[in-house]
Amino acid sequence: MKTVCSFKLLTLTAVAGVSLAGAINTQADHGPGTSGGGVLTQSGETLKPGRFSVELREDLTEFQDLSLAQIEAKAARAGGIDLLDRSFLSSVGVSYGVVENFQVGLTLGYYNAVNAREAEFDSASGETEMSTLNPDGLTDLWLSGKYRFYRGPLGQFAVFGGVKFPTGRYDVKNSAGERVEPSATAGSGSYDGMLGLAYSRFLTSRITLDTSVQYTHRTEADHFRLGDRIDAGLAFAYRFTEDIQAFPQIHAFAEANVRSLFKSQEDGASDPNTGGTALFLTPGVRIFFARNLAFTVSAPLPVVQDLNGEQLKTSFKVNGALTVLF
Repeated sequence: MKTVCSFKLLTLTAVAGVSLAGAINTQADHGPGTSGGGVLTQSGETLKPGRFSVELREDLTEFQDLSLAQIEAKAARAGGIDLLDRSFLSSVGVSYGVVENFQVGLTLGYYNAVNAREAEFDSASGETEMSTLNPDGLTDLWLSGKYRFYRGPLGQFAVFGGVKFPTGRYDVKNSAGERVEPSATAGSGSYDGMLGLAYSRFLTSRITLDTSVQYTHRTEADHFRLGDRIDAGLAFAYRFTEDIQAFPQIHAFAEANVRSLFKSQEDGASDPNTGGTALFLTPGVRIFFARNLAFTVSAPLPVVQDLNGEQLKTSFKVNGALTVLF
């Protein structure tokens, strides 16, 4: 069984997060809001009734640079490995406040992989064969909802969830004419679901706390099932401007995020070269140009990557987002 590299899963983390939490604190993914929290940790806030939030987001992921000898060694141990230099994920998220404490949203993106290829090991000849592929295309569509069930002296608590529809491109073949596994394509071909809990509060008049945990359940498509996933995050933000009504405002934030992926399955058998746990530490800045306009830039840094088997690791990520509230 060829290894299923996790680079596409790492890149599309942002889209899943943004769509499921809504756009007021998007990044997930995660915009103008009172907490000003992180980009991967979800917020307990919701949009006011009748308000729209639109976020345009760009995610760059740079991957581990391997020599030819390292590629051949990994391919020999795993039977094959998927590779690429970097990826770009452009996404748009739209959220709407339906009633007090409840909002809905949707997110769709476009995935672009640079120098995507596969290294296959031929046990008969002992040689590694390289093939190229073009997995670029639309991602799957997430529809989401978030309900804030408590707002008071203790802060804000919200439950959120969503459903993913297989709108993305996943029927891709490499230069050898072989079908590419869904872990390396823009879409997965499956219907998936997610459920999570978020909490936000002011620690002082300028410092806010956001924390969240969520579980994503994957289903099978074409005899392949990506592994389920757990995400947890903790974010602190500081507003430099004393007057909350004055603009522009600058917020600095820092967050820690843990992502745990279960092993993927093909024809019911687990792939030992999939899944694992990673810890990201993210510094970032959010600038509110006006009450309804904000720009966010951040750089998630992988400090721990405990991946199963032979997989391509992340070197660094850079995220930028423009959020408008109507």
